[in-house]
This record gives sequence, structure tokens and C-alpha cells, in this order.
Amino acid sequence: MNYIVLSRVSWEDYEYKRLLELLPDRGEVCFAGRMTPVQQRSSGIRSVTLAEIYSLNAGDYTLLVSSPYWLPDVLALQPAYTVALLELCPEGEDSVLWDKYSALLAAKADLAGTTSERIYLEQNLRRKGIVYLSGDQPLSYGLLRREEQLFFLSDYEAIWNRALTELWQPPVDPDGESGWLDIQRRHRTAFYISMCAKMPHQPSVHYLAASYLYLRGDEAASLYLAQSFELMLLHDYTDCLHSHYRFFSAIEAKKGNLELAVRQYEITAFTAEERAKAAQMKQWLSGGEVEHELLRAEILTVNEDGAAANEILSRLTGPEARQRLLLNYIGTFQWLKALQLYHEMEADGTVAAENTGLGGFAGIAGIAGAPEIPGLAGSISPAFEGAVQLPVIEGTLHLLYGRRHDAIRSFLRSAGADQGARQLFAEMADMEEAVQGLRGRAMDGEEHA
Repeated sequence: MNYIVLSRVSWEDYEYKRLLELLPDRGEVCFAGRMTPVQQRSSGIRSVTLAEIYSLNAGDYTLLVSSPYWLPDVLALQPAYTVALLELCPEGEDSVLWDKYSALLAAKADLAGTTSERIYLEQNLRRKGIVYLSGDQPLSYGLLRREEQLFFLSDYEAIWNRALTELWQPPVDPDGESGWLDIQRRHRTAFYISMCAKMPHQPSVHYLAASYLYLRGDEAASLYLAQSFELMLLHDYTDCLHSHYRFFSAIEAKKGNLELAVRQYEITAFTAEERAKAAQMKQWLSGGEVEHELLRAEILTVNEDGAAANEILSRLTGPEARQRLLLNYIGTFQWLKALQLYHEMEADGTVAAENTGLGGFAGIAGIAGAPEIPGLAGSISPAFEGAVQLPVIEGTLHLLYGRRHDAIRSFLRSAGADQGARQLFAEMADMEEAVQGLRGRAMDGEEHA
């Protein structure tokens, strides 16, 4: 496999050099940016300009992307595979813009990796293909020979190598216990369980153990969560109902204990929106199998487990399930899937054409407790409040695909020529400036502060 590296920084500051040495089936590797002849010879990597990248047959390459501002080029190049190396917002960057487009890059990618455990856990709740590029295992997990060099692999390096290989050599059962995703979750679980014994009075350690046990579907998650919750109360952290106690409802929903899960959620429901959700959950609880699946998906959604909720909703065919799946696609930044699903619903008459600039989506704003959509709030007018502005999503995608005039029309259709539209255009300008700045630094070999 051939690879193209689209970096946030110069070659000198590129932090994934070791991972480049471990690339499986490594053919040609190109780095977008300046490298000295010595650097190219020692690394076996060719320095290329952006123009040269566009002259390549990108369908023969895997992109390794470590800045969300490369996303327009990722979409234009149409590579064989895209691997997103997700990072926390660097100092000096606009965190709202960075986080929004990082989430869109992650949703687009075939595989994602990160050295941030916070991002790793967030992505585990949105997708399956995420590798934690760090670890605490002292043992070697394999060997890799490349010409005269022999590499001893750490646990996460072995998983990284396997995850990349399985992009083009998919296994029969990628979700089984022998799959790399579950293996890494198992490593993280074991680490935090051992830390609980060493740091028995630290609530955060018990909470992380519970989180990884939950991701693995292990019922012991509730025991560690209970310990974390008790420790929080002992430390006088009394505002932990949402962050800790509500988590019990997701654990019980996964186990199928829906009545208990609803009661646990109801205890944490303080706002009018949350009480409306609790009332809807009770209605579903008295329904049949479909309603129970809707209930399970909703409890997972309010606990931010979009990946598990979407898996349930995608198996259901009713209009309410599809509406909620659309909301969840938007909330997990799977915006292309959201638009595709919307148009399918519009074609079969599930939506009404008069309520939005895209042809309409009656019922989204009216769904009990429709969630705030991350990445959109703050970039549109106050009139957005709780409703899904599909033209904003459409406009953002137009912008990323290089259709600037279409983006402007979508934004105007969404907000009109008022303050909301100006905010959208300001974000558009900020994104375009960030993209051009990144391209300029890459080609000039300048360091990104």
C-alpha cells in the first residue's frame, strides 16, 4: 500500500515518525511538505508538493491526516482509505472550529487514531474504528522486520499495524473478542482495574474502569461506577448526578433492564426537556418490542453513546426510528449519512416539504427532547434553538467539497440575511483561512505554532 502524509506541522515536528516506520505493506510514502535530501533518504519518504499530490492516482494511496483543515483535500482526492490522526486543539487555534471539523474528519475516516485518551473515549461512543496510540504495557507484542531493521512492537503499535492491515484485508468477525478493537479495550480495562487497586480513593480511576467495562459489555461496569459515585459524594462533589448516576441507566439498558434504566434516568431529569424525555420513555416502556428498542436507543443517546444507539435505530424501519437516527447522525457528525437518510425519508413521504430550506423535516423540532446538535450551536442564529437546520449541514458540506456559491446559498436559506447568516459566513471565512494557512505552511515548510 502507498501512503500520503498530510501533516499539521513540518517534518521536523511530525510526532508520528515511528508509526510511519511500522506501516504495513509499506510501498511509496509521500509527505506533503519540505524535507531535506538527507531526511528523505534516512526515512525512505518522498517530499511532495500539493500539486504533485493531485497528479497522483489517489485511489492507490491511503491518506494519513493529522489536521482537520486538510478535509477539503481529503474529499477532493478520494483516496483508497483515509486515516485520521486526531489531536486536541493546538494552542493558538480556534477550539470551536478545530473540534467541529476534527469530528467531521473522524466521521469521514475509515480509521482514526489518537494519543489523547479523552478523544479515544469520545470516538468509542461515536464509532468502532478508533485506535489509542499510547499504552502502558511494558511487554513486546510482536516483531516487524523491514529490510535491515527489526522493530519490537508495543501493544498499541501491534494494534495500529493490524487495524491498518484490516482496512484492505477485512476479517470475518471484526467485532469479536479477538478483534483489535476489543483487544485494546481489554488492555485499557485491565490497566484501570489495576489502578483502582493502587488508588482506591480516586473516583476518576473507578469511573474510567467502569467506562471501559461498559464499552466491552461487561456487567461489572456498574460495580466500579457505584464506587466512583460514592467516592464523588464523599469528596463533596454533589453535582455528579448527570455525569455519574445517569450512566447507570445506560449500563442497565444494555443489560435489558429497561424499567430500572428509566427510573435511574428519571432521577437525573431536572429540566423541562429532560422531564419530557422521561415521560416519553415511560410511554415506550408500556409498549411492544419496537417501542422497547426505541427506549433503549434513547437511553443510550442521552448517555452520549451514539454508536450503540445508531446500531439499534438502523435496524428499525418506522418513521420515528428514522427521525431519531437522523438526529443521531447529525449529533455524531455523520452528516453525509444524515442528508442521505433525509432525502430517502423525503422520497417516501416521511417528511413534510414546507418546514425547512431543504424541502423540510417536520417533526424533528417536535420530537420530545430533540438534542442540541454539537458543532452547529454557536455558528447559527438564536432561532436555531433545538431544531435541526439541515441547510447549515448542506452548506458546510458544499464548502468542504469546494462548492462555495452553493454553500452561500444554503447558509442564506438557513438563516436569511440577518445576524445568523453573518455568523455562518464568518465561520466559512475562518475555515477557508485555516485551510489556506495550513496549505501554505506545508508547502513552505514552516512550523505550525
